[in-house]
Amino acid sequence: MNSRNETTKFEPLTTSSLMTELESASLLEESETYHTSISGSSGQEILLNLLSNSLDTSIIDNEWSKDYLNRLASLSLESLKHEPTLIKEEETKIQSELAELSFREYKSFIQASECKSNIQNSLENCKTHLSKLSNAIPIFEENCESFIIETEKIMRQRTKINTIIEQHGNLLDILEIPQLMDICVRKELYSEAIDLSAHVTRLIARYPKVQIIQRIENDVKDTMQLMLSRLIALLSEPIKLPSCLKVIGYLRRMEVFDEAELRLVFLLSRDSYLQLMIKGIDNEKRYPIHYLKKYIDIFREHFFDIVTQYRSIFSDDGISSALGYSTPSTPTSPSSPRIPLLLSDYTAHILGHLTGTLAEFIPLISDTSSLSSILTQLMYCGMSLGRVGVDFRHLVTEYFEIAVLRIIRTMISETTNDFIEQFEDAMRKEHYSSSWMIDEKKTSLSSYMDSVPSLRTVASFTTSSVPSSASSFTPLVILMDYPPIGHLTNGYLSAFNSLRLLAPVSLYHPLGSHLSNSLASIADVLRRYGDKLIEGQHNTVIMQVFSATFAKIFVPYITRCYVDGVYGGLMMKVSGNDDETLIEESNGVNAFSIVNQAYILDALKDFLSIEHQKR
Repeated sequence: MNSRNETTKFEPLTTSSLMTELESASLLEESETYHTSISGSSGQEILLNLLSNSLDTSIIDNEWSKDYLNRLASLSLESLKHEPTLIKEEETKIQSELAELSFREYKSFIQASECKSNIQNSLENCKTHLSKLSNAIPIFEENCESFIIETEKIMRQRTKINTIIEQHGNLLDILEIPQLMDICVRKELYSEAIDLSAHVTRLIARYPKVQIIQRIENDVKDTMQLMLSRLIALLSEPIKLPSCLKVIGYLRRMEVFDEAELRLVFLLSRDSYLQLMIKGIDNEKRYPIHYLKKYIDIFREHFFDIVTQYRSIFSDDGISSALGYSTPSTPTSPSSPRIPLLLSDYTAHILGHLTGTLAEFIPLISDTSSLSSILTQLMYCGMSLGRVGVDFRHLVTEYFEIAVLRIIRTMISETTNDFIEQFEDAMRKEHYSSSWMIDEKKTSLSSYMDSVPSLRTVASFTTSSVPSSASSFTPLVILMDYPPIGHLTNGYLSAFNSLRLLAPVSLYHPLGSHLSNSLASIADVLRRYGDKLIEGQHNTVIMQVFSATFAKIFVPYITRCYVDGVYGGLMMKVSGNDDETLIEESNGVNAFSIVNQAYILDALKDFLSIEHQKR
């Protein structure tokens, strides 16, 4: 060895082990031949092979053991011989130093021992805790994963909250849309409400799965439904054309109706207002005349507004002046979806309502002056509506013709029946003195005889040219001498005066025929009464002059009053002419064609020949 310091690098070996090594080294010297054969191997490998069986593997594997063996291999034989002595001395010295060190540093050793003991205990505890820790780590990992997941949720929620805070103003605007829209609708700001609805529609298209947007959409739909009902209600109230245009514009922007439905809604709404106005005069139904006048005024004003408003709003849809309906009794329901026919269908429907009302109330009127007033009002209404293509005047005349025919026929029949009843009563009572047939102021029969015209005089009277002046229709004074004929004249003239107020040309022949039949009935009862006088051999002079006055004066006079006085002598339907040509009557030449005078003269022929009595 060269120095102590080099030996201090290795751990001390025991004496037995060292001696074993030295013995092995001597064996090496004796076996030079063997060493020469393995000269190619290193010294360390050779020593390891020799000592591997006698040394612990832990010593052989140490790094310092390998270094020491390399050193031994590099020593000479002489040095190897002194090596055990040196090792022994070194061992002694080290033991001495260890003893001295132990005495000097015994406290440190004690403390080190305690520390070792504590460290061992700590290591044991640490081992125990590490075991617990290793068992707890999987649970911890699971908790960490759960924590991470929850943290991510919290972070996302936090991000949402931060976004909400940042967009608070915009979100508040969106959330307030339903309330704002409701305010707009209630304050009739319909355009702004529709804009808000369109904005919500864009939002729902952009965010279809956002629940808050869906709730807002539902609220907006409810508000839009409220607005729709309000707009339709506006059409069912008094409204002018500019307001109608606005309302229809709003409905178009809402896009809830197609074009046909929109027009139908307009017509139905306006019709509901018209029906409401008509229903408001129901209390006047007790007075048919007043009811019809108010009904026509309401009909003219509001139906004219409906047509003009419809044609102004829906300008592409017109109405023909000749509407597509056949009869007023078969109105078309205003529910047709065909756009071009909506207005015409509604017009036919509402005219059907008008004609139905006329058919209900006109029969309740027995005054031709009232009928004339109502017809004049209707003609004005039809002329006014004719400016917008709804001239309905030809539809209503039939009801007035029927009413006039009923009233005049009733008046003529009542007067005729009263006259006939006098003679029927006289025949039942067998009152054949005939004095009741003449004026009580007349004292001499000769005055009656002188006043009765002969057949020739009557013929001249009936065929002469009588000017159609006001005086020609004045009742003849001679008729006043016979009270029954006087009452009959007054009754017929009252009927004709009523007819003059409203004299339809179409009733000329029906009323003329009824007049002729009434006069024929009177002639029949006069003939029967006269026959009773002859059978009872009573005086027939009064009957003769009465019959002559009736047949030759009253009948021509009444006929002329009807033909010339009522119809002005202007109109007469030519019999057998399919074209219903109207001709002018001249001075009553054809006047008797309306009355069957031949039948009357034939019925009373036995009482008309009184020339011999006058002489």
